[in-house]
Amino acid sequence: MLSIDFDLAEQYARFPKVKAEDVQKIVAWVHDQPHMPNLSEPEVLLFYFACKCSTEVTKQVIDKNLTCHTHIEELFSNLNVHSQEIQRIINVTAFVPLPRLTPEGYRVFLVKLLDFDPSNYDFAERAKLDLLFLDIFIRKDGLQKGYLVVFDQAGSTLRHLSRVNVMVLKKAFYYFQEALPIQLKGVHFINVVPFLDKFLALCTPFMKKELFDIFHFHSKLEDFFQYVPLEMLPKDYGGSEAGLKQLHERSCAMIIAKHQEILEYEKLYRIDEKLRPGKPKNAADLFGIEGNFKKLDID
Repeated sequence: MLSIDFDLAEQYARFPKVKAEDVQKIVAWVHDQPHMPNLSEPEVLLFYFACKCSTEVTKQVIDKNLTCHTHIEELFSNLNVHSQEIQRIINVTAFVPLPRLTPEGYRVFLVKLLDFDPSNYDFAERAKLDLLFLDIFIRKDGLQKGYLVVFDQAGSTLRHLSRVNVMVLKKAFYYFQEALPIQLKGVHFINVVPFLDKFLALCTPFMKKELFDIFHFHSKLEDFFQYVPLEMLPKDYGGSEAGLKQLHERSCAMIIAKHQEILEYEKLYRIDEKLRPGKPKNAADLFGIEGNFKKLDID
């Protein structure tokens, strides 16, 4: 399993309204579930905090998270970071946490194409790597009041959009909205593409109103800086932090260093459907029959 790199007692001290005994009761519940792996107290704490300290919601999200890891093979299988597929995609897009928090105490992830050649872009492999890094990073970062995701669309073209597998996108949105152990406070787009209507036509069928309501499209960076101050950004944007390439290399190094843990994680962080109380679940229960619903046609 992925190691926890934050101090548990420190997290409880930072957020005194989060009671250890409540988290420990959920840990005991998880350990009583025959179909679930034995999550640790720090892992359960991440879910509990993301679910705003609701015990029942936490239980539901843990089950959904593990179920997604079991049945969304495109995003949670074949996680060997030395594989040809992952090595090919790892430097196509940057997915980096900014070193400093916003004034509100939010962690910011910046996503940007590094290689603009659409033929090198694989949406499923890129999403897989980003979600893997997120799983690793939150186990290092500990509890945060919220998260912002910033998509810099510079270099994105319709050819990139045409390479998106729509069924994988649907599954990714389900996981993002139903099973992620973070509090998402905003999704921001900068250097917005001129084909925004096509981008939204692709995404909105899979989005809840609550998610769409926190989407922000910035035609001017000055507007964006109201959410993420300029000094927080990499020097490529005129900010005070290290360059995007250097931050990206740090993220890559963090993933590579966890190679053996990731292989174990892929194997163990799953539901055993044969032992699930009641009816076992499969991918069709979650997402329906895929059929020919594969790719977006771009005119």
